Amino acid sequence: MGRRQFGTTRRLPSGTWQARYYNTSGERITAPDSFTSKADAQRWLAVIQADQLRGTYIDPRAGQISFAEWAEDWLASNPAKRAASIARDQAALRTHFNPAFGHLALTAITPVHVRGVITAMRGAQLSPKSIRTYVGTLAAIFNAAVEADLLPRTPVRGFRLETVTRRERPTITAEKLFELAGAVPERFRALVLTSGVLGLRWSEAIGLRIRDVGFLTRTIDVRQTVEEVGGHVRVVQATKSDASRRSIAAPPTLLNEIARHIASHRPDAAGDDLLFVGARGAVLRRHFLARVLKPAAAKVGLPVGPRLGLDFHGLRHIATSLMVTTGEHPKVMQTRLGHATPNLTLGLYAHVSDEVDRAAARRIEDLLTGIQSTDEQGTRRSATGDA
Repeated sequence: MGRRQFGTTRRLPSGTWQARYYNTSGERITAPDSFTSKADAQRWLAVIQADQLRGTYIDPRAGQISFAEWAEDWLASNPAKRAASIARDQAALRTHFNPAFGHLALTAITPVHVRGVITAMRGAQLSPKSIRTYVGTLAAIFNAAVEADLLPRTPVRGFRLETVTRRERPTITAEKLFELAGAVPERFRALVLTSGVLGLRWSEAIGLRIRDVGFLTRTIDVRQTVEEVGGHVRVVQATKSDASRRSIAAPPTLLNEIARHIASHRPDAAGDDLLFVGARGAVLRRHFLARVLKPAAAKVGLPVGPRLGLDFHGLRHIATSLMVTTGEHPKVMQTRLGHATPNLTLGLYAHVSDEVDRAAARRIEDLLTGIQSTDEQGTRRSATGDA
């Protein structure tokens, strides 16, 4: 008796061929598409059978969900995701991905479709960083589909993206930092110094409460942030990551600046009230950069251009560079900045100032001079025959 054939084929009234088979659960499955010939239908069944034997079988019906539907499910699958990240992903879907293939089934999307979207983003003059970020979002969506057994593999593969050029930010001395703080309106002086000395993120700095400043313990606690998405701001009782939730030892000079700020601008504030607010008591917004920080930077001679100019995040770089200047251990820098690893701290934020670079050259010169002197003495002894 011959071996039983896997699956069955039949000719439809339209003249095309239909393929059917039983899956590993005993369900009868019909191929989602018909075939132009019986041979094509049999070859499709042979692939399905091989996948079942290898343990790589995926129900062809699973990937029939549209990309737009699956992306919506994917977005809703992580309730802990930050609102800013969700807004960014929604913008990528709305602007780039859904118009291109949102209506297509997941199984119908190929690397050619993905390449077309990348080409369109380049044509729209998106920066290499934005393209890399959006492609990362797309990859995450399809990887989740693979993990859910909706697809055998992701179509986001084999693409070379432009290298992201890291933005150069100005490195300034502690003296220049105080000069910058003196150029902003007086109510924002302590805010600039707090971020420039401690390296707080914008969301962390404006999220500080009165009670987060420990004048007796000489520490500042980072426990909450302010989130601004779509023109709306809210206080979030969480930080960017677990590593971001931290207590930072603060130098007395900074604590004195904060004490003067409270006495002058927040005398009636309670412990849970925000430390830094606008003139009318409202939560600070990102237009602080254009309205306050950039004019002050220009006033003291710091660059304010789009690529090399100082922004609020640049104060975080300044704080890191100051720690490099004082010779702090990378682990100390990591903890104070709230990074998960010291590599991130050194790779992204640690800039070597000209002063530190020249000091290194002087130390190397001292070493070379000492070696050269010893070498010359040895040469003279050899020439004169001294042992």
